[in-house]
Amino acid sequence: MRSAPGIHDLASRLKSGDPRTVARVAAWHAVLHGTSTVLIGLPLTGPGLEAAVATVLSGAKVVFDDPDGHPARALAALERGGAEVAVLDSARVAALAAEPAAAMTDLSELRQVLHLGGAAEFGEVPLVRLQQGADGVVASVRDHDAHETVLAAIDAVRTPGLAREHTAAFVARLDEAVLASMLHALQEHGVLTDPSIAHDVAEVLAAARVAPRHHAVVERWLTALTGRAVLARDGERVRGAAPVGVDSVDKAWAAARALWTEGLGDAAVIDYFRLNADHLPGLMSGEEQAALLLFPEGRQDLADALYRRTAVARQLNAMVAAAVGALADRGPLRVLEIGAGTGATSEVVFDRLAESGARDVDYHFTDVSSFFLTTAQERFPRHGFVRYGVFDADGGNREQGFTPGSVDVVIAAGALNNARDTDATLRRVRELLAPGGWLLLIEPTREYLEILISQAFMMTAAEDDRLRSGTTFLSRAQWLHALAGAGFGRTHVVPDDDHPLAPMSQCLLVARR
Repeated sequence: MRSAPGIHDLASRLKSGDPRTVARVAAWHAVLHGTSTVLIGLPLTGPGLEAAVATVLSGAKVVFDDPDGHPARALAALERGGAEVAVLDSARVAALAAEPAAAMTDLSELRQVLHLGGAAEFGEVPLVRLQQGADGVVASVRDHDAHETVLAAIDAVRTPGLAREHTAAFVARLDEAVLASMLHALQEHGVLTDPSIAHDVAEVLAAARVAPRHHAVVERWLTALTGRAVLARDGERVRGAAPVGVDSVDKAWAAARALWTEGLGDAAVIDYFRLNADHLPGLMSGEEQAALLLFPEGRQDLADALYRRTAVARQLNAMVAAAVGALADRGPLRVLEIGAGTGATSEVVFDRLAESGARDVDYHFTDVSSFFLTTAQERFPRHGFVRYGVFDADGGNREQGFTPGSVDVVIAAGALNNARDTDATLRRVRELLAPGGWLLLIEPTREYLEILISQAFMMTAAEDDRLRSGTTFLSRAQWLHALAGAGFGRTHVVPDDDHPLAPMSQCLLVARR
């Protein structure tokens, strides 16, 4: 490629920051990012050279093909090179498809053909036609339209009539209530009651009778308590604080409840977290199970209030439904939902698809537990486009019968924070997606203190960046880093910082393969 005509001129323009050159190469990079091998069958000038440079910059291997060579030679190059993506002229695609050797060529690694020019056909390999825009930027016509349509659908979701200041005040009051409950639960065991005495973490865990499997959770309590200056650190040791009385705990929860019930959600949600706070001694020791507090007697009414009827859940679930609906309106769609659980997000998506009369949708509702599958089948009997199955996000795709590139959309609403290794899970999710496929990911993006006294007692121990940072949830920046590291390209995050629900720190991350 060093001898290609124009390479030095292109390098010079990139180095100088020429806007049009940078924009063109960046556009190619966005289309090709995340692939391991790309075959370039265009002349090494103009778009062909820009595509090759973008491929190299993304860390992928480039296989070159003579655009004027015999079609059989190009097919052989595709087979030998193991290219995932081919970049060709539209007429060249037609010539390859008509070549008799095509039927005998192993193209199992080829995931997508990007072609410049007119219409083209190439067997069952997905094609995306590219064009040069007025400003010279290479853009995928179908991909660009879909991307803009989906983002517009998400942005059109109605915002609840709340003030950001109200939401922020609630978050502050709730954190105060949870911190008071944490400290009270520890102090009830006669530890951390004196500011003049410092304790080893192990001493605190032993005194509070914390079961070994819950050590990490309570250690994060200590991180939160010292981080918010409720307790103080003395090197590796933790100093106590003045005893917190039951009246102070009650007052803190009442303040949080009053703000919550003014438009943020059902009283049942805040009462559920308070119930967990009252049961902390039993949860810490392992004598009580957090799952039984969330699903008392197997009922889902509390879970429904938590995952369906909060303002932030309604907002984010509606955004996911809008995105899926916009894609289904464009044609056939294969959807895989991971960790669908109670079906809180699924239900909103199902209703959107049913309302629009989407005819060619295959929606695979999955969870790691068959308990949720049985309940969902009873809850959603009228949706014929839905099928149900078990899927473990921590397991291998092929071992569970899932084929690479077989899904257009993956939905994971509050599911991936329970993965052992988010980085590895995201790589497996990307493998499932067809080229240009979508990941719609709903996740908390701050340390949710109320989760540390409830669902954290039933979550999988982390082996990723959460372990290194000592947190339960990844931050927004950590999610973006993890998505980029897994090979996802364009990523869009909502809501923005000015949104009324932004202080809740729950986000929808939209990422593309």
